[in-house]
Amino acid sequence: MRILILLALIYFGSLPAFSEVFKVHQNTLTYYTEDYHKDNSISFGHAERLLFILKSNRNINLLKLHSYGGSIEAAKYMARIIMDANINTHVDKECSSSCLRLFLAGNKRTANLGVKFGFHRGTWGAESQEKYYKKYKNIEDWKTPFEFSSWVYDETQKDVYEFITYLTDRGVSSDIAAKTYRLGSDEMWYPHRKELLSSGILTE
Repeated sequence: MRILILLALIYFGSLPAFSEVFKVHQNTLTYYTEDYHKDNSISFGHAERLLFILKSNRNINLLKLHSYGGSIEAAKYMARIIMDANINTHVDKECSSSCLRLFLAGNKRTANLGVKFGFHRGTWGAESQEKYYKKYKNIEDWKTPFEFSSWVYDETQKDVYEFITYLTDRGVSSDIAAKTYRLGSDEMWYPHRKELLSSGILTE
């Protein structure tokens, strides 16, 4: 038993971090990233832990979520894991930003009354873009900032297409994407329950 605990500590870095965001109870796995003092937003470390838990607990059929988001790429990976596991998802508080990826990966998708689902479009600030350009311009062979700008535009179109495709693949109306991308850079949209149901975000 001590060996197994030691291996778990080595694999996950620290056991407390593992237990803070994930909790297994019978056939239900909870994933809460906002109930603790330190920042536990969605990350690739959580994705690896999710995979480990679902492999180790084949009886899990429900994932309960509460998160304000985090890494979109990590969320995409976690969504694939959830779909592979063929489980349901539920929200009892809030699921916003990249957390929505996880929720929509569920077969049956439910939520408590009063739950908030927050949508927003992606943003990339000027200062962050400048740092990225300086770091990768030689690697990517961008001879001018305009070539970088062209690359950003192309990548943005791909991201929009990928988001719309993901929604429709999960049975969600593409109108949700249109309403999301109409938002300002600092706006969050919280659809009401009627719209969540009619769009297919909630299945019941």
